[in-house]
Amino acid sequence: MRSFITIFFLLSTNLSFAQGPGSATNPSTAPGAKGIHLTNHNLIWENPSAAIYNEVYFSNDSLKVANLDTAVRVQNGYPATASTSFHLSAYGNLTQNTRYYWRVVEFDGSGNSVSPVWYFTSLAPFVFFEEFTFATGWDGWVVKGPQGLNNWDRKNTANAGGQPGEMVFFWTPIFNGKSYIMSPEIPSAANLYLFLSFKYFLDWWSDTCVVGFAYTLDDGNSWTSIWELHATGNVGPSSEYLNLYIPGSFRLGFYYKGNTNNIDFFYFDNVNVSSMLTPPGPPTFLSASAHYDVQKVTLNWDTGFSPEPIAGYQIQRKKGLPADTTTFVTIHTANSNTFTYEDYDVDLNQTYSYRVCTVSSAGILSYYGNESTAYVPEVIPVELVSFTASVIDRSVKLSWITASEINNLGFEIERADSYDPDGYKIGEFNRIGFVEGNGTSTSDHSYSFIDNTIYSGKYLYRLKQIDFDGAFTYSNEIEADVNIPLMFLLEQNYPNPFNSGTIISWQSPVSSFQTLKVYDLLGREVASLVNEYKEAGSHSVEFSTVSFNLLDLTSGVYFYRLTAGEYTDTKKFILMK
Repeated sequence: MRSFITIFFLLSTNLSFAQGPGSATNPSTAPGAKGIHLTNHNLIWENPSAAIYNEVYFSNDSLKVANLDTAVRVQNGYPATASTSFHLSAYGNLTQNTRYYWRVVEFDGSGNSVSPVWYFTSLAPFVFFEEFTFATGWDGWVVKGPQGLNNWDRKNTANAGGQPGEMVFFWTPIFNGKSYIMSPEIPSAANLYLFLSFKYFLDWWSDTCVVGFAYTLDDGNSWTSIWELHATGNVGPSSEYLNLYIPGSFRLGFYYKGNTNNIDFFYFDNVNVSSMLTPPGPPTFLSASAHYDVQKVTLNWDTGFSPEPIAGYQIQRKKGLPADTTTFVTIHTANSNTFTYEDYDVDLNQTYSYRVCTVSSAGILSYYGNESTAYVPEVIPVELVSFTASVIDRSVKLSWITASEINNLGFEIERADSYDPDGYKIGEFNRIGFVEGNGTSTSDHSYSFIDNTIYSGKYLYRLKQIDFDGAFTYSNEIEADVNIPLMFLLEQNYPNPFNSGTIISWQSPVSSFQTLKVYDLLGREVASLVNEYKEAGSHSVEFSTVSFNLLDLTSGVYFYRLTAGEYTDTKKFILMK
């Protein structure tokens, strides 16, 4: 655990990156995946759309990957290649039962963005042997309490009868209960008979000492004992040989139960697991890919092997990443000549992990091959970027933009009267028009519609996007406040008198070319505030001595004059410095 914390502390404190295109996402070999084949595996991910090129870092050294050490940079797309995969054949064969780390750095014109550190574990050999030497240690073995968490350790001794280096249970700290030490997962075939052996020595102290050997199928939540010793004196060094029928991958565990005052030490070593028969092997190179146009995940794999004829393949799935606590369940069994499966029973915006095993004609299931992960995107037939309304003369102009479209027949425009003249909300949505869509497209498209059939008041608008198959979805609702003035009006500026700036407002019942200018007492033009075509409606503008570069303008009386078509009006205002 200490090394894991160090990795991500380095990521958060020692590395800094400029603004970039966004991180790589949705790795198909996701965090926690197991059983990755030792040759020819392919890492796959998704790039952000703005990426110009990217780099891939890969190693069994987590710190080098975390620190983006160029010694473990296995792919460099500079200056113009943004890859979406890396084939591990370029790295070389993987080592059995080893954790590997990888990450992707994306680059655009502004900088770079770094993915999380992803990891997986390579395929483990079926034959399991643990000798606890100082070279191999006891990596992967964990203590399961809640008591006895500090009673297990490794010593460079040979009391159990093997080579120096063995596991030992100590009597101290004292507890009265049960404690297990659990092995790494052993990837076993299902419905298989196994041969187990180990060496041990029990150093007795008093009364009756109880030690045992067990297996678990659920990571130590429940155990099945397959050997138990009740000792009233020293036992061993000795060897134990056991047969075991196992339903699938499992973990082994040694345990002590009772009062630890009854024992001095319990040593064990040379834990060996092998099969009485040659089990079938799992299919290789499982890949899972989701689709953006159809709600499904497609699986593909290569053939497995079996001493007996292959009857087929069993497919399992779970929600989430491989390392998540959710449970794999069987969803399909394919025949021996089928190496693909399409899973339609998936939800949008969800991540799924898959694994496949070989089924022999004798009914024996292989252990599962590599786990593969797919993210099912939130498929949106039409991705609406914006939807706005603007009042023009005595009409409302609706404008909207799409970033992508799938199977888009078009848009029905619907309107509802928002409020009646007394301020009560009324009205239902009714169709007032239709705008044809662009079918399927990945580029931006702009649309507009003008509603001329309105009076003064507030209106609600929405779009009904319709697919060619009749399916439809509604956009958000937007409001337009149509308040067309009935007469020209130039209002008194505010504040007045003013120091550096003031607001001038007016309203016009018609669209026209309009000017608004400021004059001094001698009729000389001081500033031109407006000189353009304006739509009918209410308008305002700020007169500022700063923005118009009139800092030398003296205090006194000035005039502003509005000209809108045939209408002209002038008002007086006072500048005080």
